[in-house]
Amino acid sequence: MLHVILQILAVIGVIILCILGISLLLILLVLFVPIRYRANGKREGEVMEFAAKATYLLHMLTVKFVYPEPGSVIVRLFGIKIFDSAKSKDKEGGDVSPNTDKVKDKQAEGATETEGTIETEATAETEGNTETEATVETEGNTKTERIAETSKTTNTGVQSGEKAEVVVNTESTEGKTSQNDETSQKEKKSLIDKIQYTFNTICDKIRNIIAKIKGIFSNISYYKEVLTKTENKKLYGRLKDRLLKVLKSIRPRVIKADVRIGTGSPDTTAYIYGIYGMLMPVLGKNVKNINIDLDFENTVYEGEVFLKGRITLFTILVQAVKVLLDKQLHVFLKQLKREE
Repeated sequence: MLHVILQILAVIGVIILCILGISLLLILLVLFVPIRYRANGKREGEVMEFAAKATYLLHMLTVKFVYPEPGSVIVRLFGIKIFDSAKSKDKEGGDVSPNTDKVKDKQAEGATETEGTIETEATAETEGNTETEATVETEGNTKTERIAETSKTTNTGVQSGEKAEVVVNTESTEGKTSQNDETSQKEKKSLIDKIQYTFNTICDKIRNIIAKIKGIFSNISYYKEVLTKTENKKLYGRLKDRLLKVLKSIRPRVIKADVRIGTGSPDTTAYIYGIYGMLMPVLGKNVKNINIDLDFENTVYEGEVFLKGRITLFTILVQAVKVLLDKQLHVFLKQLKREE
């Protein structure tokens, strides 16, 4: 029984070791096998062509991009095409046509229905207008007769009430004068209160603006002090070195170019050549394969460019880990957030 159990455990151990070995091999392949890329472009007049290709693990996986328009991205695994953007676009365009036909049929049906409803509404409105006009005329005649009768009765009442109004008017004028004095005093008080309120609000706004300006100046002085610390300056230098190493690892190893450039003005054309002169130390041996012809009079962008290189994920991962493990970086981030 023990012998059987030990054999089962041995088989399980071998399977686990095989799984660990395969996973370790895959990790090493991903980290150390480079991704190779190449790109070439050509421009003559207004015609432009561009193609780029990336391969991995002896062309086990390839990604290709082709331009001009509409442009297409092709992905192959073990030489078998698994994705083509041009075909996917064609499928999407073909699926749209039957749906549009259905939509057009529905729109036509809706248009006929709306025409029928508009005609019925128009007939109903004309019938309703004739009935309302007749009723309005009859009601208007009765109202005019009633107004004539009431006007006669009111004229008799007005003559008798004029004498009483004279007595009441004398009493009402005295009350109105006292009420006017009170309302004028209330209006003066309300004006004074409004003036005080507006003055206080203006003063508060000025104080808030002054406080905000002081806060801005204090923030500027704080961040200036943080950015100019010697420890942080050393951190900037380390980050710069890490970035340069990454760029050096992914830069093209082979560059060939035969280009004619002209911006239309001599000064900007000279600036472009000055930038090329600054990049010469970075290009190294590839400078021999680069030919730049400057045109100081015309606007010209023509020529051919070819470049080839590789990207190793291990170097990028190492530099990223070094940056993340830098203690001064964490301190610097806390200082920016004003965390104690």
